[in-house]
Amino acid sequence: MSMSERVAYLRQQSLETIPTLSTERAELITEFYQQDRGSISTPVFRARAFQYLMEHKTICIHEGELIVGEKGPAPKATPTYPELCCHSLEDLDILNSREKISFAVSPRARLVYQKRIIPFWQGRSMRERIFQEMTNVVDAATLRKAQGMPEQYRDLIVRVAGYSDYFCDLAQALQNEIIERTEHQAF
Repeated sequence: MSMSERVAYLRQQSLETIPTLSTERAELITEFYQQDRGSISTPVFRARAFQYLMEHKTICIHEGELIVGEKGPAPKATPTYPELCCHSLEDLDILNSREKISFAVSPRARLVYQKRIIPFWQGRSMRERIFQEMTNVVDAATLRKAQGMPEQYRDLIVRVAGYSDYFCDLAQALQNEIIERTEHQAF
């Protein structure tokens, strides 16, 4: 069975559309969280945040579509969730340039993150709050020594993300994150 002209057009449009990172949801959720909501319970607050998103989100319906709905304001426009994990500018660069599945990050999106999203969500995202709760018994100086002399610290165990692991077996990037978290907790 051959494709109708309408289906062929929609298929071609889908194949040619470049995945992008959309800031719309991040901007809306940030606006909501910045407003004074008084003292309401967390479940009610989250329900109102969802309501705010649904009332203000761009609805994307294109000509010829019989099944409609996009997660972002345009086809293949991917939203972000800064309340869960706020992307850094470095994260955006990686998303923009990675080989397999990249998401085009426009200069405007980068600027929005730099000026509005990152400053507001720094220290407030769920990821950062969870990491703040995961404490290590050792100090940052000991962790740095373990990086430099792993053979002397083979038995050093640290909290990672809901589990414990041998510090010297972790990738250096994760070791650095644990050290940074440990230094942050020292203040």
